[in-house]
Amino acid sequence: MIVVAELAGSASYGGGERYLELLCERLDPARFRPILICPEPGSFVGRMQARGMDARVVHLEPLLNPFALMRLVRVLSSERVTILQTHGARANFYGRVAGWLAGVPVVISTVHNSIADYEVNRLKRWIYSTALRVTLPWVKRIICVSDAVRRDVLQDDPAAAGLTETVHNGVDRRMFQKPADRTKVRREFGLTDGPLLVTVARLTQPKGHCDLIESLALLREQWPQLQCVCVGDGELRQSLEELAAARGLSSMCRFVGSRDDVMDFYAAADLVVLPSHSEGFPFVILEALAMGKPVIATRVNGVPEVIEHLETGFLVKPRDAAGLAGAIRFLLDNPERARQLGRAGRTAVHERFTVDRMVEKTVAVFDAALSSERVDVLSQHRKVA
Repeated sequence: MIVVAELAGSASYGGGERYLELLCERLDPARFRPILICPEPGSFVGRMQARGMDARVVHLEPLLNPFALMRLVRVLSSERVTILQTHGARANFYGRVAGWLAGVPVVISTVHNSIADYEVNRLKRWIYSTALRVTLPWVKRIICVSDAVRRDVLQDDPAAAGLTETVHNGVDRRMFQKPADRTKVRREFGLTDGPLLVTVARLTQPKGHCDLIESLALLREQWPQLQCVCVGDGELRQSLEELAAARGLSSMCRFVGSRDDVMDFYAAADLVVLPSHSEGFPFVILEALAMGKPVIATRVNGVPEVIEHLETGFLVKPRDAAGLAGAIRFLLDNPERARQLGRAGRTAVHERFTVDRMVEKTVAVFDAALSSERVDVLSQHRKVA
């Protein structure tokens, strides 16, 4: 049995955690025993424990903390971990050092977002980049969730070229083929029958909610019945609600917090909008397209790898409220064109971005790294002999 430790980047629930949830559920239990390690307490820990996952907390704050490092080393050693897969800059750094100290045969770093897009100051970003370059010899493989992320990794450290591989995120098609009640969300929140926009994202600056609110202000006169529901939570919730109120949009723009029934919101949506300033390879787009929903998203990072403009979705420039408003207006004015984009997007996701393919390619990276480790060991034995 191969013990695989998954070191999460956080304990809140976002794209990286969705990846872990899908991966851990689908690793072959006859071959792998997954352990989830989170760097702080949070909703994701309880969510995974409720699913029967071996999930535990190992505090990893601050970044340079020898006590945190040794706590992680003890877990890896006691569980006799064979593969340590880490997620995000902090986890990637700690995992490489702890894996080396604990004698873990295979350490795999996973990059979900470019460091250049992290919400940290310039000094901390430099520390992350330097730490990852210094510890590169202690990692067997680097998985990037998009080709765009891979390019950023290699730009930051060209020496990683031979170790990196793109494994796109994927969704379970069956989950999005179940009958969905389009009216459930509208009834719950007392929404009208007018067109409904839905966005699903953490309420943080890089997700671009301010641009969405400004675009709604531009659309209000032509589309007074237009409504928008923002699913997700974060430190900007109060300021975003205040901005919506200042623009006279409190009744048009609703903030509903984090939800477990996100598929009901997709079902209710006429359009799904993701106005992010940066993304790795967002599950939100994959999920919405898997349900056949037309998607408007910004042309950033890995997004164009899933959305082909005016073929499988609508791409706009980031930080461009007028451009976003124009895209929304175009699809609301042309509902059949919107439906065509949704159908084409669903076909693309079902053919190229499935969870089965994601897990298959991830396990292939595991196996290649394990084979490489065995070759290294045999080579060392021959030298000794």
